[in-house]
Amino acid sequence: MTIAVKRPKFSVRSSIMLTTFIALTACAQSNGDKVLPDDPQNEQAVELPSTDPATDTSQTVDSGTTNNATTDTSSDAAILAKYDHLDPERVVPTEALTNAILYFEKNKSSFKNQNYISVINFAQSSKEKRFYIIDLNKGSVWAIHVAHGKNSDADHNGYAESFSNTPGSNKSSLGYYKTAETYSGSHGLSLRLDGLSTTNSNARSRAIVIHGASYVSEQSVIQGRSWGCPAVTMEYRDTVINALKGGSLIYAVVDKGGKGMPQTAGSPGSTVTDNTDTGSTGSSNSTVGSEASTYKMSALAWESSSHPERKAWSTYLQKIILNDWSSLINGATDMYKFCPKYSSLSKNQKANAWAQLFAAMSKYESGWSPTSRMHETTMGTDPITKKPVYSEGLLQLSYQDIQWAKYCKFDWSKDKNLSSTSPKKTILDPYINLHCGVGIMADQIKRKSMIAVSSGAYWAVIKTNNSHNKLTSIKSIVKSLPFCQ
Repeated sequence: MTIAVKRPKFSVRSSIMLTTFIALTACAQSNGDKVLPDDPQNEQAVELPSTDPATDTSQTVDSGTTNNATTDTSSDAAILAKYDHLDPERVVPTEALTNAILYFEKNKSSFKNQNYISVINFAQSSKEKRFYIIDLNKGSVWAIHVAHGKNSDADHNGYAESFSNTPGSNKSSLGYYKTAETYSGSHGLSLRLDGLSTTNSNARSRAIVIHGASYVSEQSVIQGRSWGCPAVTMEYRDTVINALKGGSLIYAVVDKGGKGMPQTAGSPGSTVTDNTDTGSTGSSNSTVGSEASTYKMSALAWESSSHPERKAWSTYLQKIILNDWSSLINGATDMYKFCPKYSSLSKNQKANAWAQLFAAMSKYESGWSPTSRMHETTMGTDPITKKPVYSEGLLQLSYQDIQWAKYCKFDWSKDKNLSSTSPKKTILDPYINLHCGVGIMADQIKRKSMIAVSSGAYWAVIKTNNSHNKLTSIKSIVKSLPFCQ
């Protein structure tokens, strides 16, 4: 079955009324984000015993994933190969998609609805489309907005940070779910969910269901909070429920890593998809690599046998440059000085060259240490931390950057409770740090059109008039790529 999204026809008057309603009900936080109101009522209670009476404690997010399904790597590769047509546009969190595929395949007989599997990634803000409905036949992905539980996000800042299986907690629950029957509840048509993990085993008795809600909108705003249900917009309610009802798999997870279909050949993360089309728009939903042959990355400077985790950094850089920051692909006016043959390269080779540039910069910024920190003695007090400014992580970034670079997802409210060099700090997470740094560079190229500039550069290592610049060495590292020579 193909999901056909019906878009209601609005008259001019009804459109104005809808706009007025959103304007009246949405409030503004101090950072300017619009926030939709919460669910005004309790979810319906279901008078049933728990499907699993085993107690489950509340969970606070401190890692990228939960409920890892993979145990036998030899058979896992064969399973993933069967599903390599999924997610051609590279929008679903990779590890979450991997685990969902493996869990589904290994428990396939339990799922009567084998048309779709879904991933809800609670690592993303509710402002983002984080409910991914994956068509197992066609491979396409439909991404929509979804609410999380009120007490999972005490500050109503859009980020779910705490999860629970406890009745009355008003929190979302992580884990694998199976959709069940529909019913008409306080929100109209609703879809019951059965929890398959110890972290969501009370889903049915807690009435954790999929339903439509007026406090969920298909706009980039902080959604209203439910009482624990993955609520969707009323516009898509029937389409979602009718597609997923009757025994399909839903995986609710916290995945902070990169996106895209997991790789099945060679080392994990060793390949990406090639596409020489130059018409990318820079959207994270771009179609980069959807219909082209497999591209094998040239290794970046930081990769070594003693640091296997860096290969994953390389692949992540390649993906976000192709998808999230594809404006870089058009190149800086001085990119030929770093990679002389840049103009004749394919899109993936160009992304590979940019990835090498960031690896080279990281060498001189942090020595490729994700937990590197340096006190910036001339920069005063960080307005976010209210402490002296420190540059941190692979690309030596600061918490104050989130004031002007909204794509930098450093969370001081979490990090302030951790030790200064704790790898659990969001600013020291290599993926979060790299994503922020690539965005900063993309902004510089839009403003200056050049990598090496005398002013307006974030990093001293690429400032032409700075005694700390490492431009000669950085150029040498990028030029070492075989296709740049």
